Amino acid sequence: MSMIGPTLAFALALALGQANEPTPHPAVPAPALAPAFAAVPWHPEERMDFEVHYLGFTIGRSRLSVGRVEDGAVQVQLSSGPAGMTSALNFHQTLQSTLDLATLLPRASLHDASEPGGYKHTDTTRYDRPAGKATVREKGRFDNTYEIEVPPDALDFVTMVCRLRTLPLPDGATHTFKVLAGRKINVVVASVVKRERVKTDAGKFMTVKVRIPTRFDGKFSEKSPTHVWFSDDERRVVVKINVDFAVGSGEAELVAYQSGQAPAAPSPAPAAPSPEPVPTW
Repeated sequence: MSMIGPTLAFALALALGQANEPTPHPAVPAPALAPAFAAVPWHPEERMDFEVHYLGFTIGRSRLSVGRVEDGAVQVQLSSGPAGMTSALNFHQTLQSTLDLATLLPRASLHDASEPGGYKHTDTTRYDRPAGKATVREKGRFDNTYEIEVPPDALDFVTMVCRLRTLPLPDGATHTFKVLAGRKINVVVASVVKRERVKTDAGKFMTVKVRIPTRFDGKFSEKSPTHVWFSDDERRVVVKINVDFAVGSGEAELVAYQSGQAPAAPSPAPAAPSPEPVPTW
């Protein structure tokens, strides 16, 4: 059980990725351009805290957070670590994306991991959109850099979560994404299942249940598709993630939520002074 904790905690943190090829259902492509930042459902300093459970045990915690806006971009981070029965294990995983606010596409991505036994690795990706390429550096036991071709709308795991929060999710809707995982592009098809009420330690939520097929191998191979519950309101908070593995079921539930700080409305420009009257003679 010692290795299941860290592996599952990170698996759940990544439950929105590792997808199968698209199903034959009609898919609505994700829009290329994002709405104005003031209109998206997340803002700087927003924070979602999750508790991760496996086979009825608490084995980890995860946090999804939004940073400050700099140079037209914002950093969104998903971090995971031990809790409960795995508290003594030294494992931490961080996914970070620098999200361009004009397109909702990542400019750069970071995957930093520290695992039991002392193994550490850091993978970074930088996108060159005009060239249709990404530079991937994998630094662990070895240090290698690769240049790969990517489609114009390629995302990473974290930005896909952000995009899903901005898109319409009526019953039966589907959305297709191209997600870069390591050096491989996976096609992800997300489909809306239904609306239902969900209760967690963070409160009661009316939610939209979204089905996202994943591809885990070995003990964590997928028995049935991953499901993600978003709050059915303007915030689109991630309320719950469920993964039904070949060996047991894992779940991440929202335990605390902090809303972000919406950008201040620009101050109205001062009125122009009235012209001086022109004297008449």
